[in-house]
Amino acid sequence: MGRKSIVAASLAMVIGSAAFLAGCKPSSSADAASGKSSSFKKKWEFTLGSRSQGALALSDDGTLIAACDDGFVYALDSNGKLRWKTYIGPTAATPSIGSDGAIYIANNNGSVVALNRSGSQRWRSVVYNGNTYGHNAAAIGNSFLFTPSRDGLKAVSLSDGRVEWSTGLGTEQWGAVTLLPDGTVLFGGHGRLNAVDSQGNQLWQYPPLSDEALKRNGGYPPPGEFPVVSGITPGPNRLLLVGMGRDHLSAVGQDATLHWDFKSRGNSLNTASPLVASDGTIYFAHADGHLYAFDSSGSQKWSLDLNGYDASTPMLAADGTIFVLGARNLYAVSPAGKILAQVDVGNTVTSSPSIAPDGTIYVANEAGLLSAYEGGHGALMDSPWPKFQGDLANSGVARTY
Repeated sequence: MGRKSIVAASLAMVIGSAAFLAGCKPSSSADAASGKSSSFKKKWEFTLGSRSQGALALSDDGTLIAACDDGFVYALDSNGKLRWKTYIGPTAATPSIGSDGAIYIANNNGSVVALNRSGSQRWRSVVYNGNTYGHNAAAIGNSFLFTPSRDGLKAVSLSDGRVEWSTGLGTEQWGAVTLLPDGTVLFGGHGRLNAVDSQGNQLWQYPPLSDEALKRNGGYPPPGEFPVVSGITPGPNRLLLVGMGRDHLSAVGQDATLHWDFKSRGNSLNTASPLVASDGTIYFAHADGHLYAFDSSGSQKWSLDLNGYDASTPMLAADGTIFVLGARNLYAVSPAGKILAQVDVGNTVTSSPSIAPDGTIYVANEAGLLSAYEGGHGALMDSPWPKFQGDLANSGVARTY
């Protein structure tokens, strides 16, 4: 390389580092020299009435939605000002936003609630008589909300809350529903990965359930050994990526066979969903406290120690930066697995974060503090599955698979 090339390359590195560090506060000269910072620039913070455990949602007009244990759904503008709050009952579920701005969410008492963009109630539907699961997320179809419930997946009419059908198969407590472009609905339950059509008819299960096993169990599906407690991510080559139990990241085909599997023992359940970048790279925040990167065939590219596990799903920014939480820290990680910046968010985090079109990062911690940080890495990545439930609205709808 000639002298001019070396100078140009060095100048480009300096400009790139300066652009990133402009939005960060270095903690030491050593950190600054390495391009690493211990904090982001906080734009604002808002104290919720209690913790938010479901993922944050962002509407097309920039309204940030958080649902909390205190029973309220909160709507904030981009400056952190409260627009409205509406009581729906205590919830740990994830809100989903429809194309008309309606917000759909289940509470802990067996009801699904639809709110108008203004926060007024559109309808309330009892889908289960009794306490239902808390940590779940639905998928929004053209006419129905596909939502988990203790006694099975439900198809709830978007217009009036009527339950069209129920699968009769229970769902996992930490489950999420994914809707594929061909109308296939995916969900975890009874230790299996389940696929049904748009009418609720079973298409397949993994592991497969034999007639003999049903007969031995009195005609009821016996529990399987594949608890799907993360969301279900449509991955490369039409594979479905799921975090299983405490140990696995698994890739299951729609032929109900296991294509590849990564194992590492964690102390908690793998509740974070895998992500898929625009280049096909798969990222997974494992319950063992590491962020992993895999190529599209499942070969490990790198791993990063996060010094602990937060039960939230990372997200991908437009420039390839991965935002991931671990042990009460928010990290900005490069596509090569290097920490670019980090900040202590004040407590552990269960709620999966969100990112605004201007790059602002939103995080809600377990103490009920919702914070906004300058990002500087662009909007959400345009990729097959860049965050929890696939998009800012938490629709659970796959574009490609």
